[in-house]
Amino acid sequence: MTPRQISTLDQFFDKIIICFDGDDSGYKAALRAAENSIIELKPEKKILFLFLPDKHDPDSYVSKFGKEKFLEYSNQNSIEIHKFIFNHYYNEVDDDPSSKAIFEKKIKSIATTIKDEYIKKYVLDYYLEEISKLSPNINKTNKYRDKFNTRSLKSTQKYYNETKSLTSIEIKEFSFLYILITKPEFICNNFHLIENVKLFTSENKMLFEELLKQSKNFNDLNMSEIDIDINLINRVHKYASIKNILDTTTTDDEKVESILVEVIRDLKNYELENRIKDLEEKFSKDLNEDTFNQLKELKKLQNLN
Repeated sequence: MTPRQISTLDQFFDKIIICFDGDDSGYKAALRAAENSIIELKPEKKILFLFLPDKHDPDSYVSKFGKEKFLEYSNQNSIEIHKFIFNHYYNEVDDDPSSKAIFEKKIKSIATTIKDEYIKKYVLDYYLEEISKLSPNINKTNKYRDKFNTRSLKSTQKYYNETKSLTSIEIKEFSFLYILITKPEFICNNFHLIENVKLFTSENKMLFEELLKQSKNFNDLNMSEIDIDINLINRVHKYASIKNILDTTTTDDEKVESILVEVIRDLKNYELENRIKDLEEKFSKDLNEDTFNQLKELKKLQNLN
């Protein structure tokens, strides 16, 4: 399983449970998949791992015990991806300084591969807290660090909980609006890029319309004159997932354009998915040839994207 496959699944599902056979080869495959997949972890997404009893795969388990038992087993035994990785390497630690040092180095290096800065911070905080239990005497001599880590963990956990109430399309819209707000000169010079962009959530749509109205195609954007609730703007600054990436490319227009184009592609794919879903529902009822042909064309377009 590759990061690209996880990224594809992310477009359709907010919660992904990856199920493995309960034998040694299944476990080894799970570890490889976990280290590849954790890279794509996002605030609004969840990746969990599920191991079936030995000699069972999903098909054999459902055939023997039924769907409800499978779902019950899944709910009770699924483990979050970052915890699975930690538990695996923790179980390999011997009671000596060298083994503990190798373990800490490995687990931290895995956390740093996560692309999303907020999730990276949360996972790293979790790992640091668990690692600290290996050296209780060191912890007693550094109370300040413990207090700092606790505050950091609580702050990140609060942010994580807040983002769970947001939809994936809201997060994408926040990123789009963040580029408009922070790069008005670039948008003005490349206005054609955003001419046909459509937003879907009412508050973000309202903000987008107000930005266009106030700035005259971003020629002279003045945020102090925006006639809209400041909390809507604050939400954009708080939850835009591309914020940290964009802030490091302030002078590179090519990179800004690349980020903007990618965000717009995600928005258009979302619109395409909704149109396909509506047509599939319509076709299931009328079995109309025109509906089928429209559906076929949209799916071709989806594959091209």
